[in-house]
Amino acid sequence: MNTHDIAVIVLAAGKGTRMKSDLPKVLHPMAGMPMLGHVLHAARTLNPSKTVVITGYGAEKVEDYCQKHFPEAEFARQTEQLGTAHAIMQAESVLKDFTGTAVIVYADIMLSTRPDVLPTLMEQHSSNSNGLTLLTANVPNPTGLGRIFLKNNIIVNVEEKDCTPDQRKITTVNPAIHAIPSPLLFKLLKLVKNDNAQKEYYLPDIIALAHQNGAPVITAEVPSDRAELGMNSRAEVAEMETVWQTRKRAEAMAAGVTLVDPKTVYFSADTEIAPDVTIHQNVVFGAGVKIETGATILPFCHIEGAHLQRGANVGPFARIRPTSVVGENAKVGNFVELKNATMGAKASAGHLTYLGDATVGEHTNIGAGTITANYNHKTHAKAKTVIGNNASVGSNSVLVAPVTLGDGAYTGAGTVVRKNVEEGSLVFTTPDLITKTGYSK
Repeated sequence: MNTHDIAVIVLAAGKGTRMKSDLPKVLHPMAGMPMLGHVLHAARTLNPSKTVVITGYGAEKVEDYCQKHFPEAEFARQTEQLGTAHAIMQAESVLKDFTGTAVIVYADIMLSTRPDVLPTLMEQHSSNSNGLTLLTANVPNPTGLGRIFLKNNIIVNVEEKDCTPDQRKITTVNPAIHAIPSPLLFKLLKLVKNDNAQKEYYLPDIIALAHQNGAPVITAEVPSDRAELGMNSRAEVAEMETVWQTRKRAEAMAAGVTLVDPKTVYFSADTEIAPDVTIHQNVVFGAGVKIETGATILPFCHIEGAHLQRGANVGPFARIRPTSVVGENAKVGNFVELKNATMGAKASAGHLTYLGDATVGEHTNIGAGTITANYNHKTHAKAKTVIGNNASVGSNSVLVAPVTLGDGAYTGAGTVVRKNVEEGSLVFTTPDLITKTGYSK
């Protein structure tokens, strides 16, 4: 469809009581990103002219997140929690002049984020542009979920408690992801009644109302894992994380990445990994990681907000923190931590080192136990250390920032460097070596 034909409505108003949290449910992370973020990323693939997020509980926090990461989003608030149909009605004012297709998705239902799902819905809807197209999901174990099926050639949605024994055998459910002309949507929503025990207005009621008003109703079916159909508790978030990680690992390996023990590698939603990267056991990626071809990550590493260039070698037991860069064929070894640090091509920090707010030049070696002392506890300011190309920092050196070591500079083992070191110079400290003979007798 053309861009101007689609408006995405995202339901994100619920509190999430079972989360036992002050944080709005839709901001709870899954794979390093709030669940709402996953859904809004999927919405972008439709190139909609409008994206309307329905907010409610914690509206300010939800809207702030969207404004920072999805500035195209517009908002409609549901100030009273009166059901899903009532929530969508709040978008009417935002879409009052919109006559295209409204696509309804939920911020806690990850089914819509799978790459095949929204295209399947929209392809089916292209032959039903004047009616209601329901995405349906075939779930191996639908216990506890309502069923959707044909009855007298009419599509009906029945809650499980109202199903007959034969109907309970049906494995097709309604995840409430719809495509429908916007004018028809709001016409039907105005007809929804709240004659139920909760006195709420429910979106599934528009299925019967569409039939009653002569609007065609069709379905687009996809297979689904149960975890994709809603995250209402921390346990369900964990289940969805497991499903998501399993798929991400398979995608990575299919794209040419070697995972030595796949089930022990954890990705974030935005992890970028090129082919011919090798990742060993127990590696965790935080947000914002990019890894170029030929890089190797050894066991027990945590990497976040970093860029590993071609042929970089990291680990084991390394921590790479945000805004760090490991250059081409550079090495970051065991128990080395980088924070806002750049390692030049073929530079090496092999052991037991902290490099914070630092730049390390090409072909430079950092000895074991080196620390860049970048933080002033009195002023709370941080300062930068610059180490040139082809330099060598001796073991247990402390570089007190701000300080610069020129190209080819050397420091002796155990040196505390407080002043800049000229290119090609050697600096070292020589405390007296005191010998007491016969001390052990």
